[in-house]
Amino acid sequence: MAAQTAAAQKPTLFIVRHGERVDETSHKAAWKAQTPANRRFDPPLTAQGATQARTAAEFLRSQCFDRIYASPCARTLATAKELSEALGDLPVTVVPALAACAAAVKKRGLENLPFLAPTEMARMCPRIDSFGESAPKSFEAACAWVSQQTPQALVVSHREGIRDLAGERLKLPYCAIADFEAPRGGDAPGGLDWVLKRLHAPTGKLLLAR
Repeated sequence: MAAQTAAAQKPTLFIVRHGERVDETSHKAAWKAQTPANRRFDPPLTAQGATQARTAAEFLRSQCFDRIYASPCARTLATAKELSEALGDLPVTVVPALAACAAAVKKRGLENLPFLAPTEMARMCPRIDSFGESAPKSFEAACAWVSQQTPQALVVSHREGIRDLAGERLKLPYCAIADFEAPRGGDAPGGLDWVLKRLHAPTGKLLLAR
């Protein structure tokens, strides 16, 4: 019976968009002036972005997660740090391909960008305890890989990832929370055939339901 129950359980994926990034604020010029050109694809989180992440964590408390899976970008790692601390120090796994959906990464290629070294990531997000290097290289396949690790997963990624899985250009505030479900037997090329069930603002306000 337990095996039948496990088999019947549909994988669920909660994807949180990162919080506010500095290059989309009035501080963009100052940040750009002091950042090497090859690192400008990876802007940091602002203080407001950290607040947005903590607000999202309050809403997510009603769910059960055993860890967080995060894109290797500075803004997603900082968002994951805030979520981890607010949700009881959840461990964090960095999955490189969870950044493959971001516009700059699509343009230049995941392997061609100088992401932070693991030691730098760990300083930014101390609860990192593993790196999913063995995960596939596309965003969709990485989401499928994450869903194989746990039936209900919490992912910190980018708005393009939510849009790609949903198949539509949704309006997504910072730290928007998208709740996806994978129908049993709904395999698609490169990953699972995810269905967007609900979209929330970080405050928990329902933006979309299906």
